[in-house]
Amino acid sequence: MNEDCEKLPDDVAASFHTIVAKVLYVTKRARPDTSLAIAFLTTRVRSPDTDDWEKLCHLMEYLRGDRDRPLILSGDNEGVLMWYIDASFAVHPNMRGHTGGCMTMGRGFPISVSTKQKLNTKSSTESELVGVDDMMPIIIWTRYFLLKQGYGVVEVRHY
Repeated sequence: MNEDCEKLPDDVAASFHTIVAKVLYVTKRARPDTSLAIAFLTTRVRSPDTDDWEKLCHLMEYLRGDRDRPLILSGDNEGVLMWYIDASFAVHPNMRGHTGGCMTMGRGFPISVSTKQKLNTKSSTESELVGVDDMMPIIIWTRYFLLKQGYGVVEVRHY
């Protein structure tokens, strides 16, 4: 982020906020591949600058150029939920980490999460532990939800 960058005028800032909100909806519903970019842009809606506008334009160009990519989800009927979780250490200006995670049952990732960590950590190892801890509620919720829907969940693995 460039702190010396010019802030957007109020009308353009309002458009920035609206577009980010719409792309956030698209990200959650159909384009999980844009999770990281939209997670960053949602933190910038209060005071966007010209660099943020360029980042949003770049994201929109990516979505326009890749609009025909289908979201394919399938399960392999083994009853294994696989979670992939990773964390980055001190990547935000306040020195907090970032956690990303996604779940698959075969092909595709029906659930993906990208979020800032809510506390500071002292090392990358501690940041990884905080990331796994941050993801545990959704991992447990997903398991219970699928069991109550009648699907046999044999095992939950996380990597």
